[in-house]
Amino acid sequence: MTDSGGGGEEAASLSVRELLTDDGRHLELELIAGGAGLDREIVFHRIQKPGLAMTGYVEFVRGGRVQVLGESEIRFIESRSSDERREVLARLCSLPIPCVAVTKALAIPAELVEVCEENELPLLRSSLVSSAFIERLTLYLDRHLAPYTTAHGVLVDVYGVGVLITGASGVGKSECALDLIVRGHRLVADDVVEIRRRAGDILMGSGPELIRHHMELRGLGILNIEHLFGAASIRDRKRVEMVVKLEEWNEDVEYDRLGLDQQTFEILDIELPFICLPVALSRNLSILVEVAVRNLILKLTGYQPATELTRRLQEAMEKPSFVHAVVENEEGDLE
Repeated sequence: MTDSGGGGEEAASLSVRELLTDDGRHLELELIAGGAGLDREIVFHRIQKPGLAMTGYVEFVRGGRVQVLGESEIRFIESRSSDERREVLARLCSLPIPCVAVTKALAIPAELVEVCEENELPLLRSSLVSSAFIERLTLYLDRHLAPYTTAHGVLVDVYGVGVLITGASGVGKSECALDLIVRGHRLVADDVVEIRRRAGDILMGSGPELIRHHMELRGLGILNIEHLFGAASIRDRKRVEMVVKLEEWNEDVEYDRLGLDQQTFEILDIELPFICLPVALSRNLSILVEVAVRNLILKLTGYQPATELTRRLQEAMEKPSFVHAVVENEEGDLE
């Protein structure tokens, strides 16, 4: 069974201006020219080195990507005459790219400064060498431009597994999470969970910065979990690896009793293990969540308890002694 949830995926973008803010200072960037275009948007987390474009193959330049010029590109530009430089650079800077970044604090050809200013294309320079700058910028863009959605629920780190607890309002999500925290597990986010898809099939969850580490409980109000239980009770972000849905117990619904039906929950095109837990007064939900996580860890090692039990029952039924016992029992019932 496959379910899906979370808000709709949001298209992420990042303005060049944001690269120059405090959050981007580890990139060691300075603005050289083209300040009028700082609101241009970066939409791809991968950068591009436009070596081919400088030789005339501009069709290989992807719009929306940061163009990085290292020492080899700058030396290529300097090897051309002034007119050739302007022609090559004008061709590059007229494309729908967000900005050009020069690494290693290299001296920038005057023609590049002029063309960027004319096209209102931000020209940036970093003191970092190309390899370090590209690595840092890629990580920065991956964090900010990854596919993004929000989910209504609570994200808790249980035994190292990120569990997203969902369900209707008032069903007891926060109460269950609080009980888990008291039992030594860690809160990531309450009420609103921001989920980003990182490289591959990794979903990272966190809470909005404004309400991070806080929890709302009816009758108690707003609680600061870090102040109440200490720094070990919270974490800023966690990989989302499992979804548990709490729902009111319904006598008319036949709930899974064996666990043979492997249900999944889809978030940002990634399928996660999914369990629906019916809520009743006699059920300790936090313990059930703990057991569900332990069982998931067992399954990840290759052990499937329901499948194993089914196999053992099947083997037992195929033995002659089992058939003989069944026949004797049926004959006894007839007498």
